[in-house]
Amino acid sequence: GRRKRLSTYLVMGVIAALITGLAIGAQSTLSSRVGSIIGSFRTGVLTNFVGGLIAGLVLVVLLIINGKEYVRIPAIAALLLVLAGALGIMIITGVAFSLQRAGVAAGLATIILGQMVISLVADARGWAGAEPIPVTLPRILGLAIMAAGVYLLLPKR
Repeated sequence: GRRKRLSTYLVMGVIAALITGLAIGAQSTLSSRVGSIIGSFRTGVLTNFVGGLIAGLVLVVLLIINGKEYVRIPAIAALLLVLAGALGIMIITGVAFSLQRAGVAAGLATIILGQMVISLVADARGWAGAEPIPVTLPRILGLAIMAAGVYLLLPKR
């Protein structure tokens, strides 16, 4: 019944998150390599530009299929999209810069730790649209364990 649906829903979310994590790891590695060739900032801007071109093509197809109503969105959503896009440039630039210096494993682990810190706050506030999830000692301990993992992954030079 309902419990099985929730369990399937959760498992699907975890699988999607794992696939997304694999994509982030691959993209981060590529961005670091390109950053070492052309520089971190150009990598961030050009990666987002190329991604925008691809997204534009997908959007054209979706417009053809769904009509012009598909792109009508509330003003607040447009503002949030602009902020997210600007953060995307910063993210790719930061990845290209940091992974060259810290290594892929330590760099990505640190990036994930940063994501987890902001995610804990977002969960507690309900910012992502879900019911708020309280900050608890086990969740804080999870972050502390992740921080220890980041330390252990740092190259010892």
